[in-house]
Amino acid sequence: MGGGLLWGGLVFLLFLVFFENKIHIPNWLMVVGRMHPLFLHFPIVLLILSFFSVWLPARDQADSMFFSIRLIACLSAVITAIMGLLLSRENDAVGNILQWHKWGGVLIAVAAFVFYNFYPVLIKSKITARLFTVFATVIITITGHFGANLTHGNNYLLAPVESKEKRIIPVEQAMVFMDIIKPVFDNKCGSCHGEGNIKGGLSLDDSAGILRGGKTGPLYVAGEPTVSLLLKRIHLPAEDKKHMPPHTKAQLTDDEIALLSAWIKSGGLLNAKLTALPVKDSFRLLATAAIGPTGSTINNVKGYAFAAADEKKIKELNNNYRVLEPQGFGSPALAVSFYGKSAYTKKSLEELLTVKEQVVSLSLAHMPVKDDELSIINQFSNLENLNLNYTDISFKGMALLTGLKKLEEISMSGTSITSNAIEKLAVLPEMNSVYAWNTKIDTAELAALQNKFKRLHIEGGFRDDGKFVAELSPPVIQTAGGVFDNITSVKIKHPFRGVDIRYTLDGSIPDSANSLLYKDSINIQSNAKLAARAFKKGWSGSTAVQASFIKRGYRPDSVELLSMPDSKYKAAGKILYDGQLGDQNFGSGNWLGYQKNEASFYLYFNNSIEMRSVLINLLKSTEQSIFLPVSLQVWAGADKLHLKLLGQINTPVPQKNEPGLLMQQTVSFKPIAVRCIKIIAQPLKVIPKWHAAKGQKGWVFLNEVVVN
Repeated sequence: MGGGLLWGGLVFLLFLVFFENKIHIPNWLMVVGRMHPLFLHFPIVLLILSFFSVWLPARDQADSMFFSIRLIACLSAVITAIMGLLLSRENDAVGNILQWHKWGGVLIAVAAFVFYNFYPVLIKSKITARLFTVFATVIITITGHFGANLTHGNNYLLAPVESKEKRIIPVEQAMVFMDIIKPVFDNKCGSCHGEGNIKGGLSLDDSAGILRGGKTGPLYVAGEPTVSLLLKRIHLPAEDKKHMPPHTKAQLTDDEIALLSAWIKSGGLLNAKLTALPVKDSFRLLATAAIGPTGSTINNVKGYAFAAADEKKIKELNNNYRVLEPQGFGSPALAVSFYGKSAYTKKSLEELLTVKEQVVSLSLAHMPVKDDELSIINQFSNLENLNLNYTDISFKGMALLTGLKKLEEISMSGTSITSNAIEKLAVLPEMNSVYAWNTKIDTAELAALQNKFKRLHIEGGFRDDGKFVAELSPPVIQTAGGVFDNITSVKIKHPFRGVDIRYTLDGSIPDSANSLLYKDSINIQSNAKLAARAFKKGWSGSTAVQASFIKRGYRPDSVELLSMPDSKYKAAGKILYDGQLGDQNFGSGNWLGYQKNEASFYLYFNNSIEMRSVLINLLKSTEQSIFLPVSLQVWAGADKLHLKLLGQINTPVPQKNEPGLLMQQTVSFKPIAVRCIKIIAQPLKVIPKWHAAKGQKGWVFLNEVVVN
């Protein structure tokens, strides 16, 4: 019986080894694979115990006992190896360590099989038998070492005997990646993204891997920590599946997060010396502190007269969307960055007033900051650097910043400011730099300002001289997409003069010859998906920008959710008809998210309406396991007891690498008088095997229903 199981197990193991990439593993068998860490200790102990049978002098007296141990040890070794192979199929890790561990496990199973089946032959020569057990024990040790590296990080076994002395690197010799960034990655990310174990196609072991990125895209965008994947994953809630590092592993400290954020903000340099950065650069200051007091360079950290804020208060203010970082080793100064446009509120800015004395750098880029909120910022008396790029500020708000006597640099690109705004700020005693790309300030005004305020560096962005050839930046759709009532006028602009803007209203990509030419504005009277590109002679056409515009229909009087959304993505039913289409931040609180069950709800109307279509706004982001519903049904009738199916859309399983975007699906039918509508959206039951979350259920996110 035992021998038959052993033969069958070994055959199955070898089958998995040679055909693992050609077979589909069912979900229930994946559960067996996850038991690998639980079982792996049994064969290790039992095999080593059974090896004693060839070393003990009184072997004959215990032969029957050791026979049973050998059988159980061999069976457990084969079963554990099978579990390990199944587990390796579940994630997308690759790398030398995983391969060595995998083949080591197979070799142990084969060695155990040989030891059990050919024991009578081996024991005829004690030297041969003992050499065999020594060889097998070495293989077990090496394989266990590789397994520990996969689970706990590189060189886990020998770490206690390695020198714990921190290597002192003179600041003048320190390289940005090898000496500062790589040690952080090695300590906190190496077990999953090191040289021998590359999950998600991402290797953090060298600069080539950093630049290459992973399956989900580039690791970071130079100069933009708030939109960089690395920082996004770090700032996700710990319980989120995509939070990095996983909550079961050692987490990055606040200092390490600050260092990585400052590194990206400073341009994400790799093969460069730390001293290549400006002396006052925030990354250089933090990196100098991380290296340690290696010389006088550390004294370049700017001194401040104010005291440090209470550590407890800083921790209270820190969250996934608002990050407070120290400005240098031992410095009381703080830099604050906001993440997540939809999570920003005026209150979240006001809460910083408890540390207003310590805030010297504030980034509100891409946040919906209004003019009146600048009066809050004016209270940060020690503020030196302010980033208001792509906010909703205007010239009117500049008068509210005149109390910032220590402000040295301000960025206002992508806003509606005029030259008067710069004149207001130029008189501040410490002001030396203004960044105002993509604003209403033209070339002549810029030259006049620079001539008037000679001590001030004003960066107005690229100005066309007719010689430079490159790809145009995309146009800016100034009118926010969303739901409108009767007619909406859409404005589009581009910072360069002489640019043609071409557009379509069906979502197709515009070309330079056949698409509509934008003039002063676009009047939209019905549902449209606007796509626009910029063209100019001698330049490559820009990428397309898009916005959806949906004409408001019948507004329901009430909504009843038949199935409740996931607790993490739960919102009031009114978001289904509040006129807001939401954005791609599915965690903003403006979406209903379903995974475990279908999305199902009623729309009620007090008076009968005649409708002919229902549009549902949906989110598609395959990277985040968010797919369009595989089935979308619309039922309607006089009341919920008398409904009939009016239409249905079935969506095929998406292909790999399809882009994420907002999408509207419309179910049309013959006009019908109704007072009740029922909508059912069915999530994808099994995510396809090309996805990192293969085999799991997909998500459906929806937030607006328009009835016409």
